[in-house]
Amino acid sequence: MPTNGARRIRRADPAEAGELEALQKRSSTHWGYPPGYFDWAGDALAIPGAYVRNHPVFVLEEDGRSLGFYAFTEQDGNLLLDKLFVDADEIGKGRGKLLWQHAVRTARELGRSGFVVASDPNAAPFYAAMGAVQYATKPTPEPSWTLHMFRYTLSD
Repeated sequence: MPTNGARRIRRADPAEAGELEALQKRSSTHWGYPPGYFDWAGDALAIPGAYVRNHPVFVLEEDGRSLGFYAFTEQDGNLLLDKLFVDADEIGKGRGKLLWQHAVRTARELGRSGFVVASDPNAAPFYAAMGAVQYATKPTPEPSWTLHMFRYTLSD
């Protein structure tokens, strides 16, 4: 479907938290995770309105359709890129890179010198390609799935 190019990245509204949670879920299907795979994560995948209200959450929108989003939180004194998701049918079309570039600008506007990323193992190559450096892996309650931890330092 052709677009008229009306693309923007905007601050998310708490009222669309459910839509973002659904987009996050659809995005995970790209990697072939079966339904219910992330049940072990409990509320970690929930996106309540308060999350959107209390954190920098930005949505990539094109022709009125939300194609992806990212969110920053704080963890252990670090700025954490807590979420970066692109709708499953949009992965591989440069949408993630647009969100990443916006996230870098946002981190800079927040006065930060860098941020960390806790990545799905399948997304780790994307973060490495964006210039983030992997420094650790962290186990999860699911033995077959580990978080890949990255650091990204903002350049001058």
